[in-house]
Amino acid sequence: MQAYSYDMRDPVYEIAGMSISIHIITVENIYGLRPESVTLHHSHNRWTLDCSKLAWAGRQRSAEGWFSLVAERNGKGQIEIRMEAEAQHKIKSIKLMIRGLEPLTVFDYNFRTELSVDLGEDKLQVPGQVFFYPYNALKYTNNLKAPILFTRDKSSSRLTGFRSDDSKVRGKRFVVAPELSGAFKDKYTVELIHEANATEFDKRITIPSWIIQEGADPDAFYEDYLTFAESENGIGLVPWEKRTDFPAWLKDVALSLTIHGMHWSGYIFNKYEQMLDIIQYAAERIDGKHILVYLPGWEGRYYWQYGDYRPEPMLGGEEGFLRLCEETRKLGVHLMPMFGANCVNMWFHNFSEYGPNSFMKSPARTRYHIPEPDWDLSRGHDNGWQAFVNTGAPSWRKELVGQITELADKYPFDSVFLDLVHHWVNDPDHDVFEGMRLLKNDINTKRPDLLVVGENWYDGLLSIFPLFQVRPFLQQPAWVGRYARTVAHLLEAEPSRGSTGVHERGFAPYSRRPISKEYIPTVSFVDGTLEHAKEEIDRVIQDAHQYKKQFLKP
Repeated sequence: MQAYSYDMRDPVYEIAGMSISIHIITVENIYGLRPESVTLHHSHNRWTLDCSKLAWAGRQRSAEGWFSLVAERNGKGQIEIRMEAEAQHKIKSIKLMIRGLEPLTVFDYNFRTELSVDLGEDKLQVPGQVFFYPYNALKYTNNLKAPILFTRDKSSSRLTGFRSDDSKVRGKRFVVAPELSGAFKDKYTVELIHEANATEFDKRITIPSWIIQEGADPDAFYEDYLTFAESENGIGLVPWEKRTDFPAWLKDVALSLTIHGMHWSGYIFNKYEQMLDIIQYAAERIDGKHILVYLPGWEGRYYWQYGDYRPEPMLGGEEGFLRLCEETRKLGVHLMPMFGANCVNMWFHNFSEYGPNSFMKSPARTRYHIPEPDWDLSRGHDNGWQAFVNTGAPSWRKELVGQITELADKYPFDSVFLDLVHHWVNDPDHDVFEGMRLLKNDINTKRPDLLVVGENWYDGLLSIFPLFQVRPFLQQPAWVGRYARTVAHLLEAEPSRGSTGVHERGFAPYSRRPISKEYIPTVSFVDGTLEHAKEEIDRVIQDAHQYKKQFLKP
């Protein structure tokens, strides 16, 4: 996080007991309000602020434009703030700053822990923390599952809740930081930033409501948001019991098996024949209809083969994969190969047919790329062959849907896992979130019988996918079970030696997760797991029986 080296002289206005300032950020600069052009009115529980001219460069310069704010106190004592603005250039975002606050921590609702915001990330960063919604790949520990943040006053322990009631999945940033200069030096500021979809940048912007509540009860505040998200004005969340967008058999699944195929380097953990042995072992101990089998690295070199999917000759080829699918189906087991939703090998021959017009990119058209993982262990993180593409782009979506459905027509699997669906960027050409919705819909239009599963989640994705693979160290709130189910992430260790298989984590301590309604018991397999960890495998299968008894309808 950075700061300017001068006092921006942002005018401050008292609204509903808060000291607020405004920034209007266009594609080319940052603007504030010209104080002599502002009128502020207060009547009962309503405040209005109107500004007819903008300022920039610490109020050294003026610019044409206007800004309007309406704040109202609702029946719950919450402050609802709506804003509009117009400028001479296209507007990216509006920042609402609540200033002059006593020292704060951030209350993590999901972990129920306090987070300090006093330190910057390094010596070149100013103190403070930025929290991102829906996702920032380089700051994933500061990602929010919903556009909600809580702060706690260090002296009074009083919680304040901040949230955005938005009908769309659009970028939000929440900032908590001490000020470094000006009248509020050493006081804390909370910044609430709404960013328009880059596909819709315009000289005029209307901001969905920000809701602020001092003395908030976090459970009630979150519940208010979920109620909104389920409403006709929300983002389309549908409770699990009312969902009709997935095959009915998913509600019978009580056990998930992660069976690793081929590592990026070419190391083989399990061939198709060995995968079948594992499945048969499990199906002898619990009815096959309760088993979902996830296959990372089924198509060959993990990630390297992304974008050109087919059975891998060294794992058993077409004949071996066909037998795996057919025998699995006879057992009633559900088979789920893995596909990259938005990541491909751009060195493959077919990339030129769909790739150049499909790159994920920032609003300023910086190509979205993550120098992770360090696949070849060169310690150089040079994975430029790996491209991120947007499922909102018709050419890539058509290509991926075609590959998935053609394979499903040829090989009888009934589920697909889509990797990296949670990756998001404010792409100026195609809405990334809506691209995921279109991808899922296009797959099911061609093959309505296929279960489509995603990796990780934020609130909007719960309206698209019914099942997610989730990381163990990103604690899952119980409310996710209101809309979807989860299974263990492939980076979790298998029980024989702690291997994470195809995943770049390498080795990790093995731990069996406790049974809960939203989490389907999961166990992973690499080479030797079945032979050396049968006792623990059987325990997980017993957990599956308990899950079936406790949470599934007879």
